Amino acid sequence: MLFGGHRATVTAVLQRLGVEPRQSGLSNEQVADACRLYPEGWSLARLAERYDVDDMTVRRYLLLAGVVMRSPNERRSR
Repeated sequence: MLFGGHRATVTAVLQRLGVEPRQSGLSNEQVADACRLYPEGWSLARLAERYDVDDMTVRRYLLLAGVVMRSPNERRSR
Protein backbone atom coordinates (compact mmCIF):
# COMPACT_ATOMS: atom_id res chain seq x y z
CA MET A 1 0.00 0.00 0.00
CA LEU A 2 1.24 3.47 -0.81
CA PHE A 3 1.11 4.92 2.72
CA GLY A 4 1.30 1.70 4.70
CA GLY A 5 -2.36 1.80 5.82
CA HIS A 6 -4.68 -1.18 5.74
CA ARG A 7 -7.14 -1.14 2.84
CA ALA A 8 -10.10 -1.23 5.25
CA THR A 9 -8.77 1.92 6.94
CA VAL A 10 -8.27 3.64 3.60
CA THR A 11 -11.77 2.62 2.52
CA ALA A 12 -13.26 4.01 5.74
CA VAL A 13 -11.41 7.31 5.31
CA LEU A 14 -12.55 7.63 1.69
CA GLN A 15 -16.16 6.90 2.69
CA ARG A 16 -15.95 9.54 5.44
CA LEU A 17 -14.71 12.04 2.87
CA GLY A 18 -17.64 11.23 0.58
CA VAL A 19 -15.57 9.64 -2.18
CA GLU A 20 -17.76 7.42 -4.34
CA PRO A 21 -16.35 3.89 -4.71
CA ARG A 22 -15.59 2.65 -8.21
CA GLN A 23 -17.87 0.10 -9.77
CA SER A 24 -16.94 -3.45 -8.91
CA GLY A 25 -17.36 -5.80 -11.86
CA LEU A 26 -20.04 -5.56 -14.51
CA SER A 27 -23.80 -5.18 -14.19
CA ASN A 28 -26.12 -7.72 -15.81
CA GLU A 29 -26.88 -5.18 -18.54
CA GLN A 30 -23.17 -4.62 -19.23
CA VAL A 31 -22.56 -8.38 -19.42
CA ALA A 32 -25.41 -8.76 -21.92
CA ASP A 33 -24.02 -5.85 -23.94
CA ALA A 34 -20.49 -7.31 -23.88
CA CYS A 35 -21.84 -10.74 -24.91
CA ARG A 36 -23.32 -9.05 -27.98
CA LEU A 37 -20.34 -6.83 -28.83
CA TYR A 38 -17.44 -9.26 -28.34
CA PRO A 39 -18.59 -11.65 -31.10
CA GLU A 40 -19.03 -8.60 -33.35
CA GLY A 41 -15.28 -8.03 -33.10
CA TRP A 42 -14.87 -5.75 -30.08
CA SER A 43 -11.65 -6.43 -28.20
CA LEU A 44 -11.46 -7.08 -24.47
CA ALA A 45 -9.48 -3.84 -24.14
CA ARG A 46 -12.14 -1.83 -25.95
CA LEU A 47 -14.92 -3.35 -23.84
CA ALA A 48 -12.90 -2.72 -20.67
CA GLU A 49 -12.55 0.95 -21.62
CA ARG A 50 -16.29 1.17 -22.33
CA TYR A 51 -17.17 -0.18 -18.86
CA ASP A 52 -14.23 1.39 -16.97
CA VAL A 53 -12.89 -1.96 -15.76
CA ASP A 54 -9.85 -4.14 -16.46
CA ASP A 55 -9.80 -6.29 -19.62
CA MET A 56 -9.41 -9.43 -17.48
CA THR A 57 -12.61 -8.47 -15.66
CA VAL A 58 -14.45 -8.39 -18.98
CA ARG A 59 -12.88 -11.72 -19.96
CA ARG A 60 -13.97 -13.35 -16.70
CA TYR A 61 -17.58 -12.19 -17.11
CA LEU A 62 -17.69 -13.29 -20.76
CA LEU A 63 -16.36 -16.73 -19.86
CA LEU A 64 -18.91 -17.06 -17.04
CA ALA A 65 -21.61 -16.18 -19.58
CA GLY A 66 -20.39 -18.99 -21.87
CA VAL A 67 -18.78 -16.83 -24.55
CA VAL A 68 -15.92 -18.57 -26.36
CA MET A 69 -12.80 -16.43 -26.50
CA ARG A 70 -11.19 -15.76 -29.87
CA SER A 71 -7.75 -17.16 -30.57
CA PRO A 72 -4.97 -14.57 -30.28
CA ASN A 73 -4.23 -15.32 -33.96
CA GLU A 74 -7.81 -14.83 -35.08
CA ARG A 75 -8.39 -11.57 -36.91
CA ARG A 76 -11.11 -9.33 -35.62
CA SER A 77 -13.93 -8.48 -38.00
CA ARG A 78 -14.54 -4.78 -38.45
